[in-house]
Amino acid sequence: MRFLGLDLAWSARNPSGVAALDGTGRVVEARADLGGDAELLAWVRSHLDATTVIGIDMPTIVRNPTGMRPCERELARDFRRFHAAPHPANLRRFPDGGRARGLLDALASDGVVERLDLAPRRRGRFAFEVFPHPAHVRLFGLDAIFRYKKKARPWPAVLAEWSRYRAALGGLAAADPPLLLPEWIPAAVGPAGYKRWDDLLDALTCAYVASYLWRWGTRPPFARTYGDLREGYIVVPERPA
Repeated sequence: MRFLGLDLAWSARNPSGVAALDGTGRVVEARADLGGDAELLAWVRSHLDATTVIGIDMPTIVRNPTGMRPCERELARDFRRFHAAPHPANLRRFPDGGRARGLLDALASDGVVERLDLAPRRRGRFAFEVFPHPAHVRLFGLDAIFRYKKKARPWPAVLAEWSRYRAALGGLAAADPPLLLPEWIPAAVGPAGYKRWDDLLDALTCAYVASYLWRWGTRPPFARTYGDLREGYIVVPERPA
């Protein structure tokens, strides 16, 4: 059994973060240096098991020419006050449908499917689009997102938020399902190479959400799907871990 998290860079020119958990919540592998689509596909295939659930932080279905997808507008209404509204995805940004779409199309031959009505502990290979910010709000009962993105903020503030984020993930060891954060992920990091640590935690979040959705299913009250398989969707956990 494997739960995979993919924090995909929008361009193959930039590295992506990936993480793999086993059925006990142990981190089998986590890294933030994967580049092109072929490398990502090979990594996912190396971790496929009889039951595999993949959480992907990148649009998987994009059909709107401009603006936001309907699922993004719907999610923004619920999460804007937490500062967790998504960036818009459209065919101007993803003229070929995006990297996640290409990856899932390739994985179809491996039996990986997008299935939004997933019963708890269903066997098979499934993939979902997920989004770390609203997942954090729900899983950890936050009043606002972790503000760990570097942007133009002072480094001490970024580090403090990243450390909060890391501590929150570390606190999932006793959750159902659990996440056993490895000791090699430090409690504090420096600004040099920070993007790697940023992407690593996001990939772990995606893998944990995949584990959560397999454990509890995608139906209320445990999860909510914004949107559909026609115009695009985002699956969000609804209950604290």
